[in-house]
Amino acid sequence: MNSGRRQGRTLIRLSSGDQPVCNWESHETGLRRIPANGPLQPVFAPLPQLRQDLVRSEEKVICHDCREKISQATENQCRVCGKFVPDGIETCGGCLLRPPPFIRHLSYAAYEETLRAVIILYKYGEIEPLKHFLAQLYMEIIKKRLPGAFDALVPVPADRGRRRGFQPVHAMGRVLASRLGIEFRPGLLVKKKSTPPQVGLSQAQRKANLDGAFALAARKRPAGLHILLIDDVTTTGTTIWKCAAVLKKGGARVTALTLAQSRL
Repeated sequence: MNSGRRQGRTLIRLSSGDQPVCNWESHETGLRRIPANGPLQPVFAPLPQLRQDLVRSEEKVICHDCREKISQATENQCRVCGKFVPDGIETCGGCLLRPPPFIRHLSYAAYEETLRAVIILYKYGEIEPLKHFLAQLYMEIIKKRLPGAFDALVPVPADRGRRRGFQPVHAMGRVLASRLGIEFRPGLLVKKKSTPPQVGLSQAQRKANLDGAFALAARKRPAGLHILLIDDVTTTGTTIWKCAAVLKKGGARVTALTLAQSRL
């Protein structure tokens, strides 16, 4: 086992046969109102940028104990939109009144506890090797709850400001498409305009924020394809809805997956 030190933290490199060792901890430091008169939101301390020569793509960066704390949701979910609903309900009222543009959406689990911490580490700490572990969570949902074949995988496109940097959903999507043996088509769907973060917005505000934000790329048509659309976290489902609507209008059938959903 080798180790490297950067910004006061020790990174453990795993050799063959070593037990995986966690080298991270919660970075939530408190709550504040954003904007000043807005709702309370979590504030996260900056995570160190780990040197890529110290983290190889095949390495595990969470320990066995933490992995065991992450499991698929056992709660009842709407069979269409995937929202958590009381036992005995198959389809939620929202889907009955206004069927969504996708065939089905599922989340692996609720956005809380260890899964939440891992997603935050991956997205904001930019610990890219976690893409392999997180892609496996999508695979677990597909094997257990989504029989059938997909023609292509499309990640929810990143905001313009992130296109040249680390794109977490794009990175997971490439791994997942490879494991499924299907085409990876990140260029099929584009985000036409930058939008403010969705955090802290109401459902109506989220919808307005994303109106006209997504479109099919020029000369791209998904007619006849069964698309697997993925994102990392969903709260109200607005982003998934908007992206699926664009793909459906282009002639595709859409099934959507997310790693986690926030409880409303």
